[in-house]
Amino acid sequence: MPKKLLFVFCFFVITSTCFSQALTYYPFNSIVSIASNPNKPVWLDLRFQMNSYFSSLSTEIAPMVNLTKGEKAKLYMGVGIKANFLNYLNTDPQKQNPLEGYAFNLGVRVSPFEKAPQFQGVFELSPYANRQFDLGIFRANLGIAYVFGKKRKVE
Repeated sequence: MPKKLLFVFCFFVITSTCFSQALTYYPFNSIVSIASNPNKPVWLDLRFQMNSYFSSLSTEIAPMVNLTKGEKAKLYMGVGIKANFLNYLNTDPQKQNPLEGYAFNLGVRVSPFEKAPQFQGVFELSPYANRQFDLGIFRANLGIAYVFGKKRKVE
């Protein structure tokens, strides 16, 4: 267990310093998101499921597009794929496909504090379907985010 926690901690420290402009945590869904700058018109979001078995590390990769340019809030949408690259290690050839499913994301990022616009609240609705399109769920994510970098007005 300590090795697993150390691995996850090191992974997020390295990823956040090399790639991240924003770090988001969805506490009700146990998801951590590392994203490029969400204040830009187009950005990339990588999401990691935190309450799963080590053999089932689902990762969601979602390019996003901002639909509005508000000072306090941004409406965005995007599509994503959910993958588990540990499926390659499965001995059953039928289960070696890393693709798990597809998602459509529609959300809003709100900067409620004028003096600290880097703190954001995030709400998102996200229908999800597995790769065979025979099962699906309608997800809702509520989280908090921090956008790294200089304090700046939201574009």
